[in-house]
Amino acid sequence: MSSKHVLKRQLLWLFVICCFSVSTVAAQNTASPVTVSVTTPRRGTFVSAKDYTGHLQPKAEVKVFANVSGKLVSLAGKVGQSVAKGDVLAQSSGKEAALAVIRAESALSSAQSRLTTTQASAQARVESQLAVAQETLMAAQATLVETKSLAEMRIRNQLTQAEIAHQAAKETIEKSKANAEQALERARVERDDAKANFDRNKSLHEKQLISDSNFESVDKRLKLAETRLEEAKVTAGQFEEGATHPSVEKAKAELAVAQKIVESRGWEREIASAESKVTQAQASRNTAQKLVEAKSWEREIDIAETAVTQASEQLKLAQEQLSDATIKSPIDGIIATQHLNVGDYAQLAASPTAKPAFTVVAVDILKAVWNMPTRDARRINNGNLVLISTDSGIRNIVGTVAFISPTVNPDNNTVLVHATVPNSKNSLKPGTAITVSIKTGERENVQLLPLRSVLNIQNGSGTIFVVEGNVARTKQVNVGGVHSGEIEVTSQLTRGTSVIVDNQHRLQDGTRVSVAQD
Repeated sequence: MSSKHVLKRQLLWLFVICCFSVSTVAAQNTASPVTVSVTTPRRGTFVSAKDYTGHLQPKAEVKVFANVSGKLVSLAGKVGQSVAKGDVLAQSSGKEAALAVIRAESALSSAQSRLTTTQASAQARVESQLAVAQETLMAAQATLVETKSLAEMRIRNQLTQAEIAHQAAKETIEKSKANAEQALERARVERDDAKANFDRNKSLHEKQLISDSNFESVDKRLKLAETRLEEAKVTAGQFEEGATHPSVEKAKAELAVAQKIVESRGWEREIASAESKVTQAQASRNTAQKLVEAKSWEREIDIAETAVTQASEQLKLAQEQLSDATIKSPIDGIIATQHLNVGDYAQLAASPTAKPAFTVVAVDILKAVWNMPTRDARRINNGNLVLISTDSGIRNIVGTVAFISPTVNPDNNTVLVHATVPNSKNSLKPGTAITVSIKTGERENVQLLPLRSVLNIQNGSGTIFVVEGNVARTKQVNVGGVHSGEIEVTSQLTRGTSVIVDNQHRLQDGTRVSVAQD
């Protein structure tokens, strides 16, 4: 193609472009102006911050186990229910605990009764013991005086009485011997008479001069006389020379005892025994006196009061064990999980196979958890405030640093950090992903614009639209950091510059605009 034709084509394209430009400007000048909102740069303090990702955890998550093993008989809590510390979640069987309470109540009642009795009578009883001890001592002293004055005489009189009794026994035996001999002689005479009479009547009976009945009567009389003679011989035989008689032997033995007592001065033993009883009575009186002086009843009352206290503690323990059959929430929170149902067997947490009845989480205060590089962790301390935002759009939640791990994770050289986050309205949920902003510094008298007013930010620069007259003009500016929805503009803008903050997508350099009135 010749150069001439090329030149013609270039001129033609230039003409077309010029026509298009003129038509475009004309269109812009004739179109309706775009309504925009504007702001002016402000001077303020720029706070630099660094962001970290983390998540929310409940302040506490407690697995609630039964305190007493047994079947669940009722459930009072359900998943999602808000509970306060001490609220009843479930009830397990507690028959043994109930019996223990009854026994403890009985023991306490007995201890209180003993205390009442002790308070009412202990002093009187101790004082009465002293009175009895004094009376016993006086009686023992009187007995000692009497023993000293009469014991020897009484013992010697006992010897005399024993001698008299022995003599009387011998005399009684002599009299009995004489009587026995006389009775024997009379029995012989009676037997002889009966024998002679029997012989006569036998002859007459043989001749049939007397009846059989008369002869039988004579025969009986003879046999009776012979029997009496034998009895008299036996009785007389008891008094033969060398025969012993119990009454005489007894009197003789008693006499021997009395003689030995006199020979051994037995009254001295009686006096010693009486003196020993006086000593014992004095000791008892002294002990009783000391108990009164020491007010020992107060000690008895103290012991009784201690017994009541111990019984009360046992009852309290038994009641606590009975209360343990009621499964209660250990914290304020929300029931997150129900692990057991009515009829399931609830076990103690110590059991290796135990399952909790519920899981309760505390969500009134949450815990923000994140990791940050060790070099950044040096900038914060416990008590510092941080800003937290959630992926769901909740922003500027203030948290307080509560824990900075003293150890470093060697895998990524980071430190675990916790911050407490208030959640009184339960708008935040455990497990939510969050962004934690931590202040790293601040500069005063910095030129700031809303972040949304700066477009196409890249490599430290961006584009803004400003209003000049009644049209929009683009302007390149240098920018710095971003904080809380504002961006630092390091390019100096004229004081009062109107910077467009919305509808930039409808604008280009030279577009007519209308500023919205507040």
